[in-house]
Amino acid sequence: MGRGYGTEATRAVVMHAFDVVGVHRIGLEVYAFNPRAQRVYEKCGFRMEGRRRDALYWDGEWIDAIMMGLLAADPRSTMT
Repeated sequence: MGRGYGTEATRAVVMHAFDVVGVHRIGLEVYAFNPRAQRVYEKCGFRMEGRRRDALYWDGEWIDAIMMGLLAADPRSTMT
């Protein structure tokens, strides 16, 4: 745990999507109970775009969903 595999895999997917496939935008959703995943996405350049309140009922409580996005034109300096 905490070895950077998630960050490495996310960076590889993002680079492939932008540099090989040519997509303009990547969007994702991460649940608020997963701050480690949110940090991985932020390290890869994703920005928080919004929050869907009470999007998931999990283990007896409502959890927010955090929407994040990354554009091809956004800086990816943290991705090197």
